[in-house]
Amino acid sequence: MLVALNVSNLALVEHAEVSFADGLTVWTGETGAGKSVLLEAIGLVTGSRGDTDLIRTGEPQARVEALFQLPDGHAALSLAAQWGIPTDDGELVITRELHRSGRGICRVNGRTVTVQMLRELGALLIQQQAQHEDVGLTRAEEQLRLLDLYGHHGPLVDEVRALYEAWREAVQAYDEVRREAQERERRMDMLNHQIEEIEAARLAPGEEEALRDVRQRLLHAERIVSGVQGALEHLQANSGILARLADAMERVRGAARHDASLTETVGLLETAEVHCQEAAHVLSRYLAHFDAEPEELERVEQRLQLIRTLERKYGSTVEDVLAYLDSARQERERWLHHEDYLADLEQRASSLHMQLLQVTKQLHEARIQAARAMSRDVTEILRTLQMPHAVFDVRVEQRTEAGAPVPGPAGADSVTFVFSANAGEPARPLAKIASGGELSRTLLAIRAVLAESEPVPTLLFDEIDSGVSGHAATAIASQLRALAAHRQVLCVTHSPQVAAAADHHYLIDKVEEAGSARTTVRPLDMDGRIQELARLIGTGESNAATALRHAQALLESYRVNA
Repeated sequence: MLVALNVSNLALVEHAEVSFADGLTVWTGETGAGKSVLLEAIGLVTGSRGDTDLIRTGEPQARVEALFQLPDGHAALSLAAQWGIPTDDGELVITRELHRSGRGICRVNGRTVTVQMLRELGALLIQQQAQHEDVGLTRAEEQLRLLDLYGHHGPLVDEVRALYEAWREAVQAYDEVRREAQERERRMDMLNHQIEEIEAARLAPGEEEALRDVRQRLLHAERIVSGVQGALEHLQANSGILARLADAMERVRGAARHDASLTETVGLLETAEVHCQEAAHVLSRYLAHFDAEPEELERVEQRLQLIRTLERKYGSTVEDVLAYLDSARQERERWLHHEDYLADLEQRASSLHMQLLQVTKQLHEARIQAARAMSRDVTEILRTLQMPHAVFDVRVEQRTEAGAPVPGPAGADSVTFVFSANAGEPARPLAKIASGGELSRTLLAIRAVLAESEPVPTLLFDEIDSGVSGHAATAIASQLRALAAHRQVLCVTHSPQVAAAADHHYLIDKVEEAGSARTTVRPLDMDGRIQELARLIGTGESNAATALRHAQALLESYRVNA
């Protein structure tokens, strides 16, 4: 619910801090005092359009901050989490700033967001109800949503949506493959050519690196042979390393006969002689098998050129080319069994469509039943709101073609709320109700039957009691109070009955100081409420005492009946 609202430099409000609680909260005030400013403030933090004209005269910017406290798992918290916004302890702090430059800033828990994101979040936090404004209930898609909400059709609606999306995807896949069939021959020829070209090369992983090593050896064959031969001469010549090592060993061995500490040195020289002999043997064998024929270099160059050609066509490495070969084989296999594949896709689309029609039928039947019950419940509440002949009806019509339903992502139904206020009067769509009082009570009745189903925690009514007085106003007050037992209800009102029924009452007042006007917002205690109710009752100065007594009695009547 909305816990607190902080407003600075918005219209006539210089600064206001308003705390909210459970139950029914009203705010009242003289015409022109600025009651609509709080509505504007709440609208800004829930994504409404921010106009620089709202900024208080002489100030560079306006700022609104709202604190919401929500239960674990609430949809608004889940949405914020999807955006990467932390939601500690179920709190959302929404801030909106308007600047003279036209630049605006929106934040949720300190993270910058867009106005569209605020609008999405706001739709999960507050629903605003105004008498002569289309705030949702008169739109066909909203009426369908509310009927499903009333009937608890969420699982069925989700199933229809999932099946519809799966069916559309299957149909799209079938259409694409069918269109591809026209290019089947051309594609098969291309694949066969590519596969044959790669297979003929008989590539092996790592082959290119090995060939480059061979190429490097062949290009420098003369230098390699010269180096190896020179090394052998140094090792094997009469005065080479091996001969000198043998002479050195004999000399040290002779000396070791007289000094045992030289024995280890003899071992080192013997090891060196063994390694040098092994090196000479390896180099001799290397020269014996060294192949540096020009034909071999030409063969390696041709092989590398073939690999580079394939890599230009099919991948940057031999491994990439081989991966493309596997992919091409798989595609060719699919094309070879194209008719079977197409038939499978057609069968899948047909099966999904049959499932979709079946669940759509179930949803339609559930909506018919829910429409009857909702029509009855709303009509009953309208009767309690001093409309004894009112009839509210939820009409469900199914889209069909050749006798079969035509499902969409929300099923095949369209829903219309219709209303008749008087006996014998034809029912008309809710959007065409001309009487403000009738529309007010109808909207309230709809909200009342959805009180326990609607997940949005706060309802905001803007002068929903306008054009209604007497017993009808009392009935509206009672219904608002009953609704507030389930939801937080905020209400701008001119009705003393509604104001008296509230749990919390704020007075919006305009004061002028030094030629400048500003709006103040203050909570009323019991004495303040009596004074304000007396003003709303408005019997004139000569009967001020009577108005005060009436106001006190009105307040006490709701306290007694609480």
